Amino acid sequence: MQLFQIPFSHNCVKVRRALDLKGLEYETVDINPAARRGVKRLSGQELVPVLVEQGRTTAGSTQILLDVEERHPDPPLLPADPRDRAESVVLMHWADAAFMDLTRRMAYYRVLTGGADLGKMFFPGRPAAFQRAGGAVAAQVLRRRFGISDAQNRRDLETARKQARVALDRLGDGEFLVGDRLTLADVTLAAMAAPLQYTAVAGDPAVSRLLDWSRGIMGEEFTPRQIRAAAA
Repeated sequence: MQLFQIPFSHNCVKVRRALDLKGLEYETVDINPAARRGVKRLSGQELVPVLVEQGRTTAGSTQILLDVEERHPDPPLLPADPRDRAESVVLMHWADAAFMDLTRRMAYYRVLTGGADLGKMFFPGRPAAFQRAGGAVAAQVLRRRFGISDAQNRRDLETARKQARVALDRLGDGEFLVGDRLTLADVTLAAMAAPLQYTAVAGDPAVSRLLDWSRGIMGEEFTPRQIRAAAA
């Protein structure tokens, strides 16, 4: 089993966490975010994660999780009850829609304005001069690709506060989104919300509570080591 990934991508973090919870052995293959031809040849598209298992190639984090659950049902990460199972899948898609683009854009805004080393994040192991040049190019690409700006970030901050309150309302007094066991819905929400830890809204009461919950779900994957290294 091979996972083609960008190590700090929250979509890839989501898949790694699910694979670890399943106790599955896999190899990670880190790709250069600026050179995705290999991923396109492999999967017919350029986005990661992509999982390859016994000649079968699956692209997209949510589809990967659902396929892995079908092929490796033990331990289960979806409920046996059909209604609860359907609710878990619906909540997976909701968490992706509510948080994925939002938190990625906010995290990159903080990286771009906060002095973190993009060169180390995107080009680990390359010479320092290459990291400096590559980091400058990456900053321009990120701003254009994700529509990052001061005005957009102000809007995103308010949206993040509202979405965090919705997530907390759904959790209520419970530990999990569906029933009394961890499901893929929890993994998805926790992974999609985790980038909020790097943003200016991290101290908001609702966001802070959601991040505390996410940390419990994600364990060591809550802050990928590549992010820690870049911020050091």
